[in-house]
Parts: sequence; structure tokens; C-alpha cells
Amino acid sequence: MGTKIDLNNSELVFLDIETSSLKPDCEILAIGGLITDKNLNIKETFEYLIKMKHPEKADPKALEINGYSEEKWKDAYELKKVLEILHPKFKNKILVGWISHFDWSRLERVFYENGLDDPFDYRKIDVFSIAVAKFGLRNLGEKETLTKICRFLNIDRGKSHTAFDDAYAAYKVFFKIFEEEKFEKDIIIYTDGGAINNPGPSAIGVIIKIGPEIKEYAEEIGNATNNQAEYQAVIFALEKIKHLIGKERCEKAKVVIHLDSEIVGKQLSGEYKISEPELQNYFIKFYNLKFDFGKIEIKIIPREENKQADNLVKSVLFHKLSTII
Repeated sequence: MGTKIDLNNSELVFLDIETSSLKPDCEILAIGGLITDKNLNIKETFEYLIKMKHPEKADPKALEINGYSEEKWKDAYELKKVLEILHPKFKNKILVGWISHFDWSRLERVFYENGLDDPFDYRKIDVFSIAVAKFGLRNLGEKETLTKICRFLNIDRGKSHTAFDDAYAAYKVFFKIFEEEKFEKDIIIYTDGGAINNPGPSAIGVIIKIGPEIKEYAEEIGNATNNQAEYQAVIFALEKIKHLIGKERCEKAKVVIHLDSEIVGKQLSGEYKISEPELQNYFIKFYNLKFDFGKIEIKIIPREENKQADNLVKSVLFHKLSTII
């Protein structure tokens, strides 16, 4: 997956509980969820049914919604045992939930009642609040808000009011929102190409910035002219983006290409004619690639602003020279 969020490298616990009522002193009937690393990669999942000690205090409607039955819960765990299993797994991790204050307030109480401290990081993340800020209340409605936002985002909801499926749905909503945020910004490319003796052994340097992620590429491309290498760098970058983000993302994406070659930049923009047959072939490749993206913008920049890409080219060419000499 690979989406990065700045939470000081903290791991996250996406969690949901099912309860015997909505009251603060309700019993927890089920707890489920998943633990992720800082990049939202799932490391572990968990789900436990928990024995109910005071069925006389339960709200029958809540039990019906949660699908409670004595048969289904016959092998349920004691609450204390579950808390002892999960406490070290939760230690110093950030709790994330669809409506996280509901889950945390009840978990904090039962941890305390069973002689355990609150294991979570003091920071909590409420996915419902993020969804409201992103999409507005009109898209959520009053009831079954998680189901509605999953439908709105074309996410598989799973079974409503089951602990793991609710936590997993909240994870998928959270992940999708942050993926969308990443691609709302322009994709920035810096490219350069160069050849020894022009033509001669050549290389390309490419820097791709997609949201907060930056990727660098330096490749030897055989014998070419400087201009041919410049074209190949641009084509390489666009093909690499397609591989990185996929067809659907590309169709919506705006890509801004920065290069320091005025000739190649103005040829790509259609301002200069192309007389060299080899460059015409590269232009056709570029022109066809353009249709895979929402928009492509060419920016010609001073060489000093393209030093990173230039250094990538030089690193390859210097290595090539050292093997020739």
C-alpha cells in the first residue's frame, strides 16, 4: 500500500467494539480490528467474542443489531483474558475508529476495572470526523454512516455491526481518503538526459514527486544524443508514473514536467518543429502517452534548478567513463 502519514512513525490500531447497550457502563460483547505500520500496511488482525455477565442489563435492540445469541457466543472469552492478550499489542499505538471516542471511553473503563492502564497513545483518530470534513454531512446522513460512506467511496463494507468488519471498513475509508489527498496535488517530474561526446554513451535522470513521496531514477540508455536522452527521460518518467499509480489515477492526474532543455521543451509543447526522424519517433511516443493522463504541462527551467536530475545523469556517466578509461 505505502501511503505515509506523519505521526512520528507510530503504528495504528483500527478497532471497533460491539456492546450490550449504548450506556457508558455497557458490557463489551466483541472487539475486533487490525494493527498497521506507519505506512498503513496491515501487520496483524484480531477479533474476539466476549462473555456477557449481566444479560439483564442489556438492551434487547442492541443485542439484535449485534446478532447476539447464546449459541453464537457459547465459546466466547472472558473479558479480562482478552484485555490481557491485547494490552501489550496496543501499547503506545494510536487508536483509530469510525467513532473512536465511543470505543476508547469504554475500553479505558474496562482496562481500569481489570487493573490495566490505558495502553494507547494519547492521540486518537476519529475517521467519522475526517469523513465529515472531507465530504460533508449530506453525503453521510443520520444513520448507518459507515455503510453510506463505504457506498459513496465504492468500498466493500463487509457485515455491518460486526467488530472486525466495522474496523476494517473504517481502515479502508481512512486509507482511501489519504490516497485521494495524495493525488489531488500535481505530480511533479524533473528530468534530464545527457551523452558523452554527443552522441555517445548516455544516461537519464528522473525525479518523481507524488504527494509526499519522492522517487529518483538514474539509468544508462546506451548510445544517444543529448536531445534523444532528454526525450527518453520524459518518456521513462511518464511510463514509470503509470506503473506507480495505475491507469485510473493517471486519467485524473495533472503531471508537471520540468526540464532544462529549451529545444526539447518547446518541441514537446508544440512550439518548435521536429526535423530529426529519431526525435519524431520519440515525440510520437510522448504524444500517445499524453492521452493516459488528465493533463501534462511542460516547464522549461534554468539548469541550476534542475541540478538533482542532472546529478543523477552525471553519476551514471562518470561511472561509465571510469569503466572506459
